[in-house]
Amino acid sequence: MTFSAVGNDRGFADVVKKIRAPLRFEGVGYYDVPPEKMFAVVSEPASMSKWLPMLKSLQMSHAASENGPSACGVGSERSCSFSMMGDVFERVIWWNPPHGYAFSFQPKSKMMMPTRDHSVVFLVRPHGNGGSEFVFRTYFDWQPGLMRFMAARMMPMMLNMSFVNLQKQLGGKGGKARRVA
Repeated sequence: MTFSAVGNDRGFADVVKKIRAPLRFEGVGYYDVPPEKMFAVVSEPASMSKWLPMLKSLQMSHAASENGPSACGVGSERSCSFSMMGDVFERVIWWNPPHGYAFSFQPKSKMMMPTRDHSVVFLVRPHGNGGSEFVFRTYFDWQPGLMRFMAARMMPMMLNMSFVNLQKQLGGKGGKARRVA
C-alpha cells in the first residue's frame, strides 16, 4: 500500500500502520470551500446525511472520546443505518480537524456488507485559491459470499454519488472514485 502524507498529519502515519486490510477504493474530489468548511461537512452528523447516499440515520456518542464526553475525538462512536446495507457501528480511530479523520466500520450484517477489518479515512487538504481537496479511502478484506460481487459494484457507485452530492452542495469540480484492489 502507498500512503501519501497530508498537511499536519499528526498521528496519520500511526493510524495507517494499524489498518490491517488493503486499500480497496479511493476517491478524490475538489470543492469550492476552505478546508475547515469541508471538514465540517464530512464530519458533522447533521451534514453527512446531505451528501452520503442511503444514510437513513446517524447517532453519535462521545462518551469514550479522548476529547471528553461533549467533543468528537478518538474513541467517539457512531451508529448508522443505511438503506439496503443495514446498520453499521463506527469508532473514530484518528481525529485531526480540519485535516481528516478515520474510523473503523463494522457492519451488523455480513451478508449485506461482506467485509472485515474495514476502516475508512477522510482527508482534507487545501487546494487552489481557498478550495479543498477531499480524499475518501476505504480499506477492508472481503468475506466470501454472493453479496461480495454486488457490494463490489455498489460501493463505487455509492462513492461517486457522494462526490456528486458534495459538488451540488459545495461547488467545484467534484470527484470520482476508483477501485484500487
